[in-house]
Amino acid sequence: MRKSSESNRLRIRLILAGAIAISIRSTLDSSITSRRSLRVSSSIKDARYLHETDSTMPPWAHFNLKSVHQKPERETETPIFWHIPKCGGTTAKRFYGDCLELTLSNRLGASPKYGHDKDTEIVAFAPFPNSSQKLVNVDTTTEEGILRAKELGLVQSKKADMIFTSDINFAAQNLFDRLNKGRVFAFFRHPIDRLVSKFYYLQTATWENTYRPEWKDLTLLEWAKDHNADENHMVKKILGKKLNDPVDIGDLIVAKEIVRHKFFVGKMDDMEESIKRFNIVLGIKNSAVKTRQCFNEYFGSEGEKDTTPPDDKKDSEPTASEEDRRKATDKKNSHAHPKVEEGSPEWELLAERNSLDMILYNYIQLLFSQQKNIIEGYRDWNTAVA
Repeated sequence: MRKSSESNRLRIRLILAGAIAISIRSTLDSSITSRRSLRVSSSIKDARYLHETDSTMPPWAHFNLKSVHQKPERETETPIFWHIPKCGGTTAKRFYGDCLELTLSNRLGASPKYGHDKDTEIVAFAPFPNSSQKLVNVDTTTEEGILRAKELGLVQSKKADMIFTSDINFAAQNLFDRLNKGRVFAFFRHPIDRLVSKFYYLQTATWENTYRPEWKDLTLLEWAKDHNADENHMVKKILGKKLNDPVDIGDLIVAKEIVRHKFFVGKMDDMEESIKRFNIVLGIKNSAVKTRQCFNEYFGSEGEKDTTPPDDKKDSEPTASEEDRRKATDKKNSHAHPKVEEGSPEWELLAERNSLDMILYNYIQLLFSQQKNIIEGYRDWNTAVA
């Protein structure tokens, strides 16, 4: 009996000791957690990119790019145009470079034939006789070229009026910083239209590095099933992923947030209106004589008629029909091809394999409508550079 009683007391002591130990550990853990919470809270307070509206945005997008809600400040920002293949980027280059004669950074400026590819500083030069168009001597379309541009201080030099790149993630991360921010512009196109155009275009585009004559022997359905590696292009490029990397709904959410806060979106099927909006943000007066000449050359309209004061008249008065203006494309870089009907096997397969880009594009169409009022507000800060 005594042994049983002592055994019970021993068990009680052990239970009490265990309970005390757990209590002490809990108190210590609580204290540690409290201190950690204070440190985390302080860190979050310092890391402004984690505030509610930008909670999914990576730091490079938050810190290196201007928000669409921030007014233009040309001293602290550089325009960068994301050239998505077969979305009208070549037209934008020619409109701003060839016609408006802005100094551009793209692939051409680093070509060895112009003699500036080995320069140790950023140089702006006129590559063509009898033309005042200027380029800078770096290639901002490849990772290697972007790193060279970073090393030479492209953005800090202020010698490029606009940067063109096909790799928006890598360019934004490496070319810009908190003091020298980027302002993003891009044309977007329905993902299926873009892919169909690419399929037919690269069959005959002998001048392109990505020329694919073997695609002539494929049907569109065969190509979409077994030969197209370019799926969910927009989401992957925004997130900095390779074309063969997987993407999921989480990547889409982040891509949508970046586009919503940081991209001025244009539509390839409404290119003239898109460029008018871009010009307002860029400080290029749509009513200026030179700009109106460029609109006439590229879109068959005169942009905005001159008024007194010029910006009192906000709506353009085109000389061509609305339908004609919406059909404006870069004929030198376009290719007539059969259309794919929605609901066809080809359309359904491409839609399924590019489902994230389809969602993102529909979202961009909503943003295009919403950004009209934002951009109209920038007219007060518009200063002519054309």
